[in-house]
This record gives sequence, structure tokens and C-alpha cells, in this order.
Amino acid sequence: MHQKIYESVECFWQTSMLAALEDFIRIPALSPDFDNSWEKTGHLAFAVEQAKAWAQKQGIRGLKCEIVKDEGCTPCLLVEIEPSSVDKFERSVFFYGHLDKQPENEGWDADKSPWVPVLQNGRLYGRGSVDDGYAFYSLLGAVKVMQELGFAHPRCVGLFETCEESSSRHYEAYLDKCRQRLGDIGLVIALDSTCGDYDRLWIVRSLRGMLGGVLKVQTLTEGVHSGEASGIAPSSFMVLRNLLDRLENSATGEMLPQAFKTEISDETVEENRQVAALLGDEVWSHFPFAGATQPLSRDALTCLLNRGWRPEMTVTGIDGVPKVENAGNVMRVFTAAKIGIRLPPGVDAVKASRALSQIVTENPPFQAKVSYSSTVESDGWTAPQTAPWLQKAFEESSQAFWGNAPCYFGMGASIPLLNVFSKTWPKAQFMVAGGLGPNSNAHGPNESLHIEYALKLIASIVWIVANYKE
Repeated sequence: MHQKIYESVECFWQTSMLAALEDFIRIPALSPDFDNSWEKTGHLAFAVEQAKAWAQKQGIRGLKCEIVKDEGCTPCLLVEIEPSSVDKFERSVFFYGHLDKQPENEGWDADKSPWVPVLQNGRLYGRGSVDDGYAFYSLLGAVKVMQELGFAHPRCVGLFETCEESSSRHYEAYLDKCRQRLGDIGLVIALDSTCGDYDRLWIVRSLRGMLGGVLKVQTLTEGVHSGEASGIAPSSFMVLRNLLDRLENSATGEMLPQAFKTEISDETVEENRQVAALLGDEVWSHFPFAGATQPLSRDALTCLLNRGWRPEMTVTGIDGVPKVENAGNVMRVFTAAKIGIRLPPGVDAVKASRALSQIVTENPPFQAKVSYSSTVESDGWTAPQTAPWLQKAFEESSQAFWGNAPCYFGMGASIPLLNVFSKTWPKAQFMVAGGLGPNSNAHGPNESLHIEYALKLIASIVWIVANYKE
């Protein structure tokens, strides 16, 4: 039966899903944070309309698709699929994914483009291929395969958004609006996640939270000659560097404030130790290090705990600094840095954000003018204890489709909505998985979907949903 499932999924990919994903890649459906004119350009609306039209052509029995949109808010696609038999469960299966995209970014290979799909070496390249346009088509495709093979399935519902890359700011309102039609949920499946390799089913058990904001330092009201001012006036960059040193040890990358940290349990350490033994240097070696650059640690366990269970900071943008080619001998007025801090699961993001603001604004060097404005405050997430039936389904599908046991680990990124789902449906089980594996490069150049992994992941969903229990 497992072979029939995979063959049916492969056929579905060739006859329907591949073309749909290629069409999706061609849409520059930038998330609202990256397209202020998103309503005028209409790309997000078109992506949703195209997905709806495709779904309605698949012949999925009991399918209803409806676009929901509030004034000034990005659209969502509500999906309802009736159960295959009269033996209805009290709780349904919920599908989540998003159809908005990150910007193009620079550095794409000469033979690739963010908006032109390219098939090469078993991968589908293009923006949104793995993050996570494939989720919508995969999840509905799994139901289609179940019906073709005669598997009984529970009621399946989904609410697919177009604002995930902009903090999902409209999603909770839509969730409330559709709550009655969605009903109670017993299993949540989200595919906007990662995998350690492509040789087994990877299930994410935790995600980090996120702080984001802009730290601005101003020391002058106008630029002045650096030869005259240096040694007398403090530079804004020097002060900024001092403030960042309050947050991070720049020699090791360790975050310093206790407010950002959590206790790592022995169980978590052991789970990550097993993954480290499996992946070894692959934990860090697949990153595109420049020249002789070394990772913060070459120890796989340390890397995994750093990524999943320790706070880490990244400066993602700087204002007030001219390009090198335009930089004169001028002491600049200000420097502003956009910073992102990944928080371990269990750390209260709101409290951590308050602590962050206090740390960087109190008693600044030379009494410089300093401000911090928060833009993101989201908690991390941990999965509930996995039910026996689901654990068994994970094990069976990984062995059947990959020939290896599944792996469980923590993801370093954030999906804030998982906390919303946990609170909304406290009895729900979770399957958080995805194709964001080595060299998939979501958000960067050459984003790609590993096709074989995607097919096996869809086959696993078929098996898991067909074995759904309450």
C-alpha cells in the first residue's frame, strides 16, 4: 500500500502539482512589508485566486473553497473538505500554509531567477517554492490521493494566508471570523518548517520566539568633517557598538542578558545529541561560508542547542550609512540598526522586549540620543506530548517512504501562529514539518524545493491523516 501511495503522489506531482507550483513561482506575490502597494498591484489576490481555481479543478469530493478578505487586510483562502464517510470525528484536521513571499534578494545564479521556475538536479527553483507555496498544493493533493486510493479520511479544513512574511498580522482576526466553520481541531499540519537532511521524516518539536526592532543612536544634528570632529565628538557607530556589546559578547556570539535565556532540560539535550550524532558536521557545513570563515562552533550538539534553545542576535539592516563609493570624510549624524533576537521556547517575548529596551537605552555613553522601537514580539513554541497513534504514524511513514526512522528536533526560526493554534485548540496534536532543508535557501537567492523529499512528505501526510484518531 505504501508503494501505491507514493506512486499516486508522484503521478499527482507530474500531472497537476508541478505546473501549479511553476505558475505560483511566476507571481511576485510579495508580503505587505515588502510591497506597500500590494492592494494596487494585486499579486497577493491573484495568488489566492489561482490557488482556489486550481483546487476546484482537482475533483476533490466534498471540497469548498472561499476567499475571505476584510477591508485593508490581506486575503485568506478558506478550505473545507467533508469527511469521506458517515463515521465523523468530533474534531477535524487543520491545514496551514501561506502564499505570500519574501523579496527577490540578490545573488541568484545566472541560469535562475526568483520569478522564473527552473527544474534542475531534482529541485524546483524559484521564490516561494519551498517557503511555502508548496504547502497548499501538497496538503490538498494528499486528500486527493487519499480519495483516489479509497482511504477514509476525517473532515479537513484549512486557512491559508498571505501575510506570514509580515508577522501574520491579519490572521488571528480571520481565524476568529472562520472559527465556527473550521470547528474543533484534533490535528494541525503545518509545512512551513525545516528538515535536517532529506533521508527521513523530520518533525519539529519546538521553535524559537522572536524580538525585532530598530535601535537608533544620534550624536549630531548635522554631519561634520571627521578630521575636525573625531576625538572630540563621539561617533554614532561607536555608541551603537557599545550598546550592542551590552546584549552580545562579540567575541563568542553569546547573548548576555538573563532575560533572554531559558533552562535546557536533560531530555532536550539528549534529543539533540541524537540528531548531532546523525548529522555530524552537516549541521553547519552546508552553509555558504565565505573564504576560510569558521562556524561559531564545530561541535554539532553545541550548534543545535545554539540554534534551537539559546538566544542569538542578528543585525539585519543599517540606516544612516552611505555606500562605500559615496562615503566622504564626514562624521555622520546617526546610525540605526535593525536587530533581530531569536528567543528560546518558554521565554516571555513581551517581558524580554521590555528588558531589551531598558538595557540599550539606559545611561547611554556620552549621553547620546538613543531610542529603541520594537517591531516584533513573539513567543517560542513547544509541541504537546505526541499521542501514541501519531507517534506510530510518524514511525511507519518514515520507515515506509525513506527507509529510516524519523527524527525530532527544534527549529531555530519562528512560526508565531503555532502558539495561536495551541491556545485555540488545546486538545490538538501537531505535525510541524517541511522541506526547508540543506541548500533550500528560503529568503535568500536560489530558493528551491527538494522534489523527492516533498513527494515523500505528501505520502507521509496521506498515511498520517488516513490513520487519524482522537
